[in-house]
Amino acid sequence: MKARTGFAAILVGVLALLSFLVVRPFLTYVLAAMLLAFVLTPAQRRLEPEVGPRIAAFALVTLTIFLFVGPIGLFLQVALGDIGDLPSSVDDLPTYQSVERVVERVIGVQIGARFDQLLGNFTSALAERSSGLASAGVHFTLGVLLLLFLLYYLLKDGDTLVEWAKSVTPLPLAVQNELYAEAEEATWAVLKGHVFVATVQGFVSGLALFALGVPNAAFWTVVMMFLAMVPIVGVAPVLGGATIYLVVNGRLVEAALLVVYGMTVVAITDDYLRALVIDKESSLHSGVILLGVFGAAYFLGAIGIFVGPIILALFKATVEVFSDYYDLV
Repeated sequence: MKARTGFAAILVGVLALLSFLVVRPFLTYVLAAMLLAFVLTPAQRRLEPEVGPRIAAFALVTLTIFLFVGPIGLFLQVALGDIGDLPSSVDDLPTYQSVERVVERVIGVQIGARFDQLLGNFTSALAERSSGLASAGVHFTLGVLLLLFLLYYLLKDGDTLVEWAKSVTPLPLAVQNELYAEAEEATWAVLKGHVFVATVQGFVSGLALFALGVPNAAFWTVVMMFLAMVPIVGVAPVLGGATIYLVVNGRLVEAALLVVYGMTVVAITDDYLRALVIDKESSLHSGVILLGVFGAAYFLGAIGIFVGPIILALFKATVEVFSDYYDLV
């Protein structure tokens, strides 16, 4: 009996490792699909009785495409919109021409030819890496398609998957039910206190950039939404850079207004909104969130900004449930 149990454990372990290796190239997209499915599941459960599980899942996936493709397209348009305004060569830059004349007069070196050579080397290197860029584009396209398909099936068959997981988990049903409930509460707490608050804070900060006429305000607003998810860092780098920009351009009154706005409206939005939407008892410490963001981003990439704190919150919830049932402490 022990030999059979050992063989079964080894077989399951080997297959689990092989399964992870199969999923690993697209792990980021799988985690993103799971996170989106978790957020959209309440809407799926409300729509199912009206239109059926398949139509409800398809409608939510379609809505997700519109909600994400639109902002991403706007972001790329704003980020790349000014490229056409860039000078076609360095000779069009007055500052560059002045520096070139000074260097040639002082040390007798023509930096124009050197720069052209450097630009040629850069172009050649970029051409050599074009195959890698094409491969990355194919991987991204496949990953997005996989995300959408997984999102559809997780919404349609998510409850069936959870029931199967409960049936094969060697824990009492009462423990599993409380574990799932704690995990759901912890995940919602992180999403509301970490992602939602950061999005609102970045948006509120961006309003000031629009009002003061800071260039590319839409782009920097999106950047601040992501930076606001990082504790300690927050939106300060962008607001600080915008303040310096206003000072350099002689707009001292606008710079002062931006500083006051950041120290009052933005700070109040973060403090009061976070206290309003998240239960303090279920929230994670800022240091834990910081560790989750940096560590998971290093291991998983951009999706780690969202998933890292959730993983640590799930670990905390699991330890608490096991401690209650098995007296671990």
